[in-house]
Amino acid sequence: MKIPIITGQTASGKTEIAQKLIEDNENLVVIAIDSRKIYKYMDIGTAKPKYPYRNNYKMIDLIEPNEQYNVGLFFKNAQNEIKKAIESGKNVILEGGTILYLKCLIEGLSIFPEPNKELLDSIKSKKTEELYNELLKLDKKRALQIHPNDRFRIERSLIVILTTNMSYEKACKEFYKKPDFNYEVYILEIEKEKLYRNIENRIYNMLEEGLLNEIDFLIKKYGKDAIGIKKTIDYFEFIDYFEGLKTLEDAIKETISDTKEFARRQKRFLKQIKGKRMNYEEIISHLNKTTNYLY
Repeated sequence: MKIPIITGQTASGKTEIAQKLIEDNENLVVIAIDSRKIYKYMDIGTAKPKYPYRNNYKMIDLIEPNEQYNVGLFFKNAQNEIKKAIESGKNVILEGGTILYLKCLIEGLSIFPEPNKELLDSIKSKKTEELYNELLKLDKKRALQIHPNDRFRIERSLIVILTTNMSYEKACKEFYKKPDFNYEVYILEIEKEKLYRNIENRIYNMLEEGLLNEIDFLIKKYGKDAIGIKKTIDYFEFIDYFEGLKTLEDAIKETISDTKEFARRQKRFLKQIKGKRMNYEEIISHLNKTTNYLY
């Protein structure tokens, strides 16, 4: 039996589908596939489900906004939550739009050993050009797959190579973990004009619900440089507003623009995902007519 995954662009209606299924099955467990809903206190800007629906969700409110999280932890934790739901006799679906998290669940993931602090400090202290030249010497094949200015991928590749004493390709194969479950992916399709209206309306609804108060609280508690704040759309655009460097109107315009661009990137990546492409009504109807989500 395959477990359903409901995915799609931001503001397309994924959460509303999950909530409709919860209404029809109060014991349904929903696993969130969202790299921003993991943060505590970041409720309005990440569009977390409201109560009582939130009681059915797992993989939200996991860490503080100033703490780190990664795809390896998600892969492990999400699969554990699925196992617990199944073992307790509950139905389970997954819902969300973080593509990296989605892909690891479907395709599996290479989980490498943790690097030591000395190695990390050494890599962080070097210039990007130095690191790239080092990667060329250690693993030319991997280096040629990466742009010389892509510091994140260069660092990551060096860490893997130096920690495992293997080529990057060999390490990926050696430490690959296959998924524990099979999934049926439903990709929510929506017209561009409607999606953009949803995005604009959602931003203004968030402001009415108290988004500015939420951001103000987070900045005072964790500081503006907390990773959850400075890396999350609907939050970082307002930092300059609170510092008097930007008008509220400009912050809102920037947030809407950033969200639309994010939706466009999601659409490009979702084209690479195999799944059933349906609109809102079709997904609801299909899941109601089948027992696909009854694992």
